Amino acid sequence: MRKNRRRAARSYYGQCCLWSDLHRMGGSLKSGFALFAALLCLSAAVAAEEPQEQTFTEIQPDSDLVNPQKLIPLLERGDVRAMNNIGLLWARGVGTRAPDFGEALRWWKEAARRGYAVSMNNIGLLYANGQGVPQDYNEALKWWQLSAETGDAWAMNSIGDLHEHGQGVEQSYAQALEWYRRAARAGDGLAMYNVALFYENGHSVNADLKAAYDWYNRAADKGIASAMHNLGKMLEGGRGLPSDKVEAHAWLSVAQQYYTSEDADEAAANAGDLARLGPLLDSSERERSTQIARNLAARIEERRKAEQVKTGPGESET
Repeated sequence: MRKNRRRAARSYYGQCCLWSDLHRMGGSLKSGFALFAALLCLSAAVAAEEPQEQTFTEIQPDSDLVNPQKLIPLLERGDVRAMNNIGLLWARGVGTRAPDFGEALRWWKEAARRGYAVSMNNIGLLYANGQGVPQDYNEALKWWQLSAETGDAWAMNSIGDLHEHGQGVEQSYAQALEWYRRAARAGDGLAMYNVALFYENGHSVNADLKAAYDWYNRAADKGIASAMHNLGKMLEGGRGLPSDKVEAHAWLSVAQQYYTSEDADEAAANAGDLARLGPLLDSSERERSTQIARNLAARIEERRKAEQVKTGPGESET
């Protein structure tokens, strides 16, 4: 199963107004932001409960970007992260009756005009999903290419997805793999997963299970649950390496911890594999599987934290 972020991002958009409009709201910038302050206070609780898509700027409760007293000065200084987050809040419909993707688009275009890749990605998603605009994969490709030119790995993976499925471009596994590799080299976990799939299935390359196993491991270290699941299945079936049902069970156990609510079907399938494989292990094997799973989870979290140290303030891992 391929992985991209377009499905997970379908609920991310909302309503807002342009910079110039703010000066006309009640005659002052601060009065214009009264509603935004209410939105941001509410967003802090939302952010604490719901994980954010990695590509978008994280909205943390203690961040300057959700502090009403600091948001206005940030916007006055032209802070692109603040602009992006306002678009994101309106896009989610936080504190509003309904999302308004058209207004979110206006905020993101302002941030994108200033060179902010995250907002370029958001705009591309609007066009790819047809939210607030007619669905247009060519327009999505344009925005993701602009983002990719800045070195954004998320955009590179998304361009690969378009090539893989012939959306806005001629279908080409070769072009898709090239973009997935570029994104993977730039550190994108889903791209690493996609490269692994291409090696496992022999798309545009000779099938190479050893290479697939290596790329799945890299994706797993980024917290990609589907990569962990596939590692478990490869180990269980002895595909590309000796069969090891204990380690297979361990990988499936770890994967179950990383699926999100949007991966319900995959999580259910993984749980079914765990339920089937578990009874095949004796007590000592189950104990060993538990220890292996604990070590794998610790390794994954350690490597993910090491990557987060490299990011800028208020920005995502990739």
